[in-house]
Amino acid sequence: MKNYSTQMEAAKKGIITPEMKTVAEKEYISPEELCGFVAKGEVCIPCNINHKSISPEGIGSRMRTKINVNLGISGDCNNYENEMKKVDMAVKFGAEAIMDLSNYGKTNTFRKQLIEKSPAMIGTVHM
Repeated sequence: MKNYSTQMEAAKKGIITPEMKTVAEKEYISPEELCGFVAKGEVCIPCNINHKSISPEGIGSRMRTKINVNLGISGDCNNYENEMKKVDMAVKFGAEAIMDLSNYGKTNTFRKQLIEKSPAMIGTVHM
């Protein structure tokens, strides 16, 4: 049973999480060094427990630059299938983050499908 709720909480307790191990490997640093950065708030690992297909990434000091892709459904561009093709292409070309800018139609349905499909971190706009 986990005795932490966030990556920072784990790091402050000296616990190296599976997510930290994954990020450390991607960033070519030791898990212990990464744990120290997370504990000090120099690196964050946004890894929502409800995003089952996510591949953890580290953002902050000494981390690689991340690729972000903006996409989404709008009144002018409301083809859900095309937006999912963009998701596939973003993942194929290594995007670590996707910002869903949807503001039209079935945004919740689209976001649920996006989260199920994509290993990238997902951000959304507030409506």
